[in-house]
Amino acid sequence: MSSNLLLVSASIIALGAVSKLLADRYGIPNVVFLLGFGILFGPEGVGLVDPQLFDDSLSALVSLAVAIIIFEGAFTLGASDIRETPKSTLRLVTVGAGLTFFALGGLIHVFLSLDWNLSFLISALLVATGPTVITPVLDQIEVREGVRTLLETEGVVNDVTASVLGAVIFSVAVLDIDPDPVKGRVGLDVVLVFVARIGTGVLIGIVTALVAAYVLRYLSQSPQDSRITVIGTALISFAIADAFVDEAGIVTVAVAGLILGSVDIPYDEEIAGFSGDITSIVLSVVYIILASLLELDHLLTLGTGGLAIVVLTMLVVRPLSVLISTTDTQFTRNERLFVAAVGPRGIIPASTATLFSLQLANAGVPNATSVVHVVFLVILVTAVVEAGGAPLAAKALDIIPMTVLIIGGSRTGRLLADRLEERGENPIIVERDDATVTELRAAGYSVVPGNGTNAAVLEEAGAERAKMVVAATSDDDQNILACQTARTTFGIQRLIAQVNKPENADAFSDLGVQPVTPVTATVDMMDDLILRPNFYDWLTGVGDENDIAEVVVESKSATGQQVQDIELRDDAVIALVRRDGEFIVPNPNVVVQEGDLVTLIGNREAVERSVAMLE
Repeated sequence: MSSNLLLVSASIIALGAVSKLLADRYGIPNVVFLLGFGILFGPEGVGLVDPQLFDDSLSALVSLAVAIIIFEGAFTLGASDIRETPKSTLRLVTVGAGLTFFALGGLIHVFLSLDWNLSFLISALLVATGPTVITPVLDQIEVREGVRTLLETEGVVNDVTASVLGAVIFSVAVLDIDPDPVKGRVGLDVVLVFVARIGTGVLIGIVTALVAAYVLRYLSQSPQDSRITVIGTALISFAIADAFVDEAGIVTVAVAGLILGSVDIPYDEEIAGFSGDITSIVLSVVYIILASLLELDHLLTLGTGGLAIVVLTMLVVRPLSVLISTTDTQFTRNERLFVAAVGPRGIIPASTATLFSLQLANAGVPNATSVVHVVFLVILVTAVVEAGGAPLAAKALDIIPMTVLIIGGSRTGRLLADRLEERGENPIIVERDDATVTELRAAGYSVVPGNGTNAAVLEEAGAERAKMVVAATSDDDQNILACQTARTTFGIQRLIAQVNKPENADAFSDLGVQPVTPVTATVDMMDDLILRPNFYDWLTGVGDENDIAEVVVESKSATGQQVQDIELRDDAVIALVRRDGEFIVPNPNVVVQEGDLVTLIGNREAVERSVAMLE
């Protein structure tokens, strides 16, 4: 038994690694491969992965894995990110979740003829999208930061909501009380128990996060100490909360992760990287094991009713909840359609449904197995169709943000990539030296190996979606040739090049490439310091406290408005407007038009949020 368990465990981790490699190679979220491997190597396939080997420990294994995943998702997110889309986020996790809950409950009752108790139990579990499936999707797609934040926040919050709400309905409405759960006393009981469990989880989460923050700030001596402390916090807080109240642990780890991700703690980047690696492993384990639990013949017994529920979930319920929740926001129509098209269900409903189904069957509840069958069917189809099709949807809806190609991974190229990434841009470095490529990847940069003068290499780097190319090598010939290739082959008009020999600057200018020479850059900086010392002092704070940003106005709420009527964030102002090649110094009465290039200055956070409002 022990040798079989060892072989199965090692095989699962190996399959997880293969899934990640395939995902990166083909640009498909690894969830699709994990589910496929779970079915292929499970009892329904070759039989290598047998969930029965884990016996009663399977539930605890899945629970702890989910705790790590939820904690990592909340830690990475942080409260400051959630504030970027406050109205949309709040509506999506309240109005959108409520609409999903009641609509799915009604559909399940109608199409599968289940009683209201079971119908709403299933719909509660299917409220969750979750970081377990959203994170792998977003790892394969570059989207605007606001869209990413909305989906990640929805995943974390709705995982918590689904877990707690499902447990409450299960204990109050299904097992303890017989009448219709949407009427009378049962409805009140559900609300009261739901609030109590949420409150317990929040309280324990706050306490454990504060204790962990103190330890990380004053007792931790190294990145290793901090990493172990954080993972330990996630697991122990989950266990303590669940010991007090069932399913409160999910709330606790979400709250603790959100707090620790928002406060100033040492080695936060090392912690985030380590947590991400751990999450990749546990994701593989949980998805493959749970997929191996699937019994395909049982799914087929749901018939056309089950198929109707899946189709209506994807094509009616999800789009309706998203479109209602994201009205009058800074998202474009295509971004809203993308969010509506990407709502795959993940680990939380799968693991919880399995547990509930077993307990319901033991209690003699009719149609108990329907819980796990419906949930698994929705998970399987939405993961394959919505998660697997997300890259195609993003491309078809044209929501993938433009990139900035940097030719050369020198110190200049790296610092520029850092600056651009801090501002929410999507820099990609093209580097031909293998050792430098390895070094850049180890440091976390997006790198494409190859010669930047080669059109095929530029195409692989995404030149078709590049808004500009910056040539930053130490070879002027390489720089000018790379810029020429970018313009003639891909039509890129914004070209900037580092000119190492000042006498070559005119040659770059004659070809429409904006030259930057070290000597000129130094003189310009000294000139600013001499003639505009106050502005220079302010400008040196750009990237830390202050910022300057340019944005093309596309927001319908800003188009046609006078400058004085546009409600920008505090500490951000419109400094300049460029229209049809002409500069306009904006007075309060200037009307902003769609397509205007607007320059914003102010506090960094305020500028970033104002840019999101105008896009």
